Amino acid sequence: MLGVVRILIVLLILASLSITTARDPEQMVLKEGGDTFKSVRDALKTAEIIDDVIDDFEPKCLISPYYGQKKQREVALGNTLKPSHTKEIPQMTILCTNVSFTEGLTIILTDPDAPSRDNPKWSEMCHWIAIFPPAPDSDLKPVVQYKPPGPPEKTGYHRYVFLLLEGDNSNLTVPEDRQHWGTGKEGHGVRDWAQKEGLKVIGANFFYGRNKKQ
Repeated sequence: MLGVVRILIVLLILASLSITTARDPEQMVLKEGGDTFKSVRDALKTAEIIDDVIDDFEPKCLISPYYGQKKQREVALGNTLKPSHTKEIPQMTILCTNVSFTEGLTIILTDPDAPSRDNPKWSEMCHWIAIFPPAPDSDLKPVVQYKPPGPPEKTGYHRYVFLLLEGDNSNLTVPEDRQHWGTGKEGHGVRDWAQKEGLKVIGANFFYGRNKKQ
């Protein structure tokens, strides 16, 4: 099994969750209350994922990837996960509000900080593209096989960004290369690819990872 995605279409307003972020990725704090989707956008803006990786958008879904079976380690809008914890394909829960139909959903993982945030000459790096039909407990179907995060030594924290894309994914074009998502241009990646494929961002989440040797 390549990974199971539980898709829950929720027609009611989700319970609110306010997320407070800080520049230090290890200072992530989750608190109840507030506007959930606004908090997602705020976290993405604080981490400069909005602008660096994607344009600003209105989230329609919450995506909650998690790694591990016995001990689950969730991706929580800027928490830190060790590379040893992210070797296997993650599972995830997707919560959507006011969504009754979709042509298709695609999940991706990208690293805009390759080989480092100060020197992103390889960015973006495509780590994963997978699609699934909008049905509960569906097996992910890889378009690009999962490449575990492996930040090089002495490159600081990397942002590993999950995006949920909506649109027809019945005939997606595979990027020619993982580096730059095949664009051949530094700093280019999933934004270019999604636009070319006619896909729109409807959800996002991210975590930080770094090599223990700094």
